[in-house]
Amino acid sequence: MPEKPNENIQEAIGDTTKKPETESSAGLEISPSLELEKLSKSIGAVQDAVDHDKPVKISQLLQIEEAVKKLTVNFEGDEIPLEELEKIPNLENNFWLWERIRHMQSEFDSKDELFKEEMYDRLTGLTYITSEIAEILSSYHGDLYLSQLAFISEKALEHFSHHQGGLYLGKLTSLSDESAEHLSHHQGRLILNSLTSLSDQAIERLSHNKGGLTLCGLKSLSNQAAESFSHHQGDLTLEGIASLSDKAAEYLSHHKGGIDLAGLEYISDQAAESFSHHQGKLTFYSLISLSDKAAEHLSHCRGELTLGGSFSLSDKAAEYLSNHQGKLRFPYLESLSDKAAEHLSHHQGDLGLTSLALSFSDQAAEYLSHHKGDLWFDGLPSLSDQAIKHLAKHEGEIHNLDRNVKKKIDKIRKNYA
Repeated sequence: MPEKPNENIQEAIGDTTKKPETESSAGLEISPSLELEKLSKSIGAVQDAVDHDKPVKISQLLQIEEAVKKLTVNFEGDEIPLEELEKIPNLENNFWLWERIRHMQSEFDSKDELFKEEMYDRLTGLTYITSEIAEILSSYHGDLYLSQLAFISEKALEHFSHHQGGLYLGKLTSLSDESAEHLSHHQGRLILNSLTSLSDQAIERLSHNKGGLTLCGLKSLSNQAAESFSHHQGDLTLEGIASLSDKAAEYLSHHKGGIDLAGLEYISDQAAESFSHHQGKLTFYSLISLSDKAAEHLSHCRGELTLGGSFSLSDKAAEYLSNHQGKLRFPYLESLSDKAAEHLSHHQGDLGLTSLALSFSDQAAEYLSHHKGDLWFDGLPSLSDQAIKHLAKHEGEIHNLDRNVKKKIDKIRKNYA
């Protein structure tokens, strides 16, 4: 016979129907449910075995363990799965933060910077909020940084549908279709960077949100989801997408607002042709290759264009891109040929060559000095004196230069004056 368990097993497991009496768990009780009935029966069966000196099966104890996980807790009026409640860190600290937020409510219209800082500190400390606190916060006209919330109830999200301002839910790892419906009515930027997947239905609903939408955790995007995003109005950030079908690119090209695809590694000629019709900022940070044909298509984009990654910029691609109208950025370009620099010198608009590893010749510096618009670099501490003399002749602003390089250029320009 297996070793007999503690005869006081029910006391060890705890009376699941009894309200906690300690101050730290005030307002927390097990909600009546079918699962609670099953748990009570399972505990009763184990207790009966103990009372009659019968062996307790491992399967019986596992049943109890599984039943406990499925229990729902009523916490301050909200129904929360016990599994989720157990994951919430520093739960007791929230009681104090809630009380402070209640007192701060009368000052929500304050423009005082110290108040905003305190509000930020309180919000970033929250690891859970009740629907009551969510309702209070929904009246705050400003950004809500709820960066530590890994779980939030449907009732709380429903209150946030009335909020105006940025809503940062950076640790939320799942979002139901119903929750997405609530957030679709929110007015302001939504940041949900820990969501690695969403149903097409949830994305369709989120696309109705009036404001920017940041979903950096998403790893893939179906054509249907891309079609939904095409109707979204506001900046769209999808930094986790590494590949995109041509059809998805076609849908996204109709999106009204900036699109950030910083993680995209390849862009086909067909996808580039679709994006050429996009009106708004386009950002690519991880391109491994860029064909001349794709560069030609992208040159027709209307808005700021960022092309970053490990690709090499061919002279022909530089020629095509020089026709782009608007700010043009190459954040990770490591080298720039003289011919490419000559082509880019004809570009009209700000030109960003912001790579720490960038190097170019004195001749390239002379070409760039004729560029019409501001130049943006990232240091360039190794520029030769001749290259510095050339860049000093540039008529626009030169940003983010190495301090010593900037001093030399300012000195030359002063002598010219």
